Amino acid sequence: MLYIAESDELNALKIGVTSRASRTNRTQQHARHGWRITAEITFEDGQHAFTAEQAVLAFLRSCGARRTLAQEQLPQGGYTETVALAREVGLSADQLLVIARAAGEIVEATARPFYTSMVALDQVRDHLREVEKEYQVMKLTGSRRELQEFAAQVLPLLEELKEMAESLRSRL
Repeated sequence: MLYIAESDELNALKIGVTSRASRTNRTQQHARHGWRITAEITFEDGQHAFTAEQAVLAFLRSCGARRTLAQEQLPQGGYTETVALAREVGLSADQLLVIARAAGEIVEATARPFYTSMVALDQVRDHLREVEKEYQVMKLTGSRRELQEFAAQVLPLLEELKEMAESLRSRL
C-alpha cells in the first residue's frame, strides 16, 4: 500500500509504502509523531507500490521539490520520502494524491502481460532490423564464406526469437 501523510507542524508531505501486515504499525508510528494519513492506495503487488512511490519522488525532485526533512525530524524513519516547505511551494496532499494515483495507474498498466509482451516484441523487432542491416552490408562487402558464417550465427538466434515470440503469443 502506498500512503500519503501530512504534517502541519513540520510543514511537510510524505509519501510512503507499507505492507498490509505492518500497515497499522507504520501509519500509527507517523500518527504518534503528528502526521495525518490523508490517502492510501492499495496495490496487488508490493513492488508496484514501491515503483509508484519512487516514480512520484523522482517526479517531485525533477520539478524542483528536492528539499526533504532532516533525519532527526522523523525519528520513525522515512525522511527521504518527504517534501519540506510544502505550503511555501504550494504543494498540497490532494495534489500529491493526484500524482500518486497517476503513477499507480501507469505502474499497474505497464505490469500487465499484454504490455510487457508488446515491449518484448518491440525489442525483438528492433533486433531483427539490426540483423537485417548487418546482412545487407555483408551482402555488398562480404564473401560467400562470410555470408555462410553469418547465417550460421544468425539462424540459431532467429530460432530463439521465434520461440520467444511463440511464448509471448501464448501468454496473450
